[in-house]
Amino acid sequence: MSDRDIEKNVPTATFVETLRRLADSLEAGESFRIQVANKRFTVPADAVLAIEHEVEDGESELAFELQFTATDG
Repeated sequence: MSDRDIEKNVPTATFVETLRRLADSLEAGESFRIQVANKRFTVPADAVLAIEHEVEDGESELAFELQFTATDG
């Protein structure tokens, strides 16, 4: 199994649509299916949710993270 670290910039409309689908899935207690850089995978309903804020050299980063064990191939 290879490691993967992808950061994909997307238009505002795509970001909002994805967040909305994710929020709907979380509220319903359902898994979330997404594709990032040609890889489709499922985030399970019991994923660990975290909000992260980093500041380094005057640059800030805010990340909403979903942590889970991958079950997709």
